[in-house]
Amino acid sequence: MPIRMIATDIDLTLLDDRGQLPPTNIEALALAARQGIRVVLATARRREAAQEVAQRLHIPTALVCHNGARIWDERGREIAHHTIDLELAQRIAAMADKRSLPVVFTIDETNFVTAQASNLVGSRTVCTPVSSLELIVRLAPTRILCHGELATRAVEEILGRNSQLKQFRYLRSTGEVYSAVISHAEATKERALEHLCQAWSIQQSEVLAIGDADADVGMLRWAGVGVSLTGSMQQAIEAADWVAPSARFGGVAVAVHRYVLQHQNVRS
Repeated sequence: MPIRMIATDIDLTLLDDRGQLPPTNIEALALAARQGIRVVLATARRREAAQEVAQRLHIPTALVCHNGARIWDERGREIAHHTIDLELAQRIAAMADKRSLPVVFTIDETNFVTAQASNLVGSRTVCTPVSSLELIVRLAPTRILCHGELATRAVEEILGRNSQLKQFRYLRSTGEVYSAVISHAEATKERALEHLCQAWSIQQSEVLAIGDADADVGMLRWAGVGVSLTGSMQQAIEAADWVAPSARFGGVAVAVHRYVLQHQNVRS
């Protein structure tokens, strides 16, 4: 069955480890879009940061942000928004204030962190420092982002075995936790793609998913074809049907040509 939807992660997948977007990726996705194939960016990023990349593709692009917590179609219409229980979020906020931990709350696409820990948050996460998270968290957050091992463990102590939430960990090469993203249990990339497939009358078998990390494993297994890249996290490689070249060598473009364009005899 031909591919009708391409869903790709952004960081270390569509973009390389330097944050560069290989021209071959732009060209391959443009060729696919020209054939009527839907393109989806499925990412942990906020909407604004994802849109910056989407605009560089110059094609209609749907956005799956916060690893599936929020979904927008190509016209910018929001399809779904899954949030974390407010009472639980407020307990975590109080703990983060008390211990001055780098725990970030994303509320209505704005990241908030306690001012005392703002210098501990990675430079890629744009935050608004506040004197008290407990006073800010008055609406249910889309996600909670923990930076570092200490913050992650402290939040996990409060969460326990909460089945209503899902956690994705991002590890350093040493195995140490770099960050962890906590969101609603329904906030996964594969569930988001399922929403879009239903809206567009696309079959699961007609989806090509490309990703490199823990948060991509579900969609790699769910999609008709799952592709990881050389250098991806081991669990992503194991979940994939095929491993493309690394992001630096335009792995997304290689996958699109292999599974989409060559079957349609499309040439640049």
